[in-house]
Amino acid sequence: MLVRAIGGAFVGALIGFFVSIIAAVSTVSMSFLTESTVEIPYVIESSFKEVGGLPELHFTPNFPGILSVIAIFGMATMIYTVTTGRLQNHRTGIVQ
Repeated sequence: MLVRAIGGAFVGALIGFFVSIIAAVSTVSMSFLTESTVEIPYVIESSFKEVGGLPELHFTPNFPGILSVIAIFGMATMIYTVTTGRLQNHRTGIVQ
């Protein structure tokens, strides 16, 4: 059970990390395309300004918010794997 919990936490942390990366890229691109401020509250904020005829993008990450997203995904996946018994070797009944 401990191995399932650790494995689930690791997989969930990876999922949370990649979700944070995707959120950062999509926030910056939406800000650039809409030429406005786009934010995910307490996680990421991106704003667009035009200064001297040139576009400026400002990206402000909230690192505690990003770490909390990673931790939430890690804990949720850990709970899921422990309760459902995933990441466990199941016998299929086929004799090898």
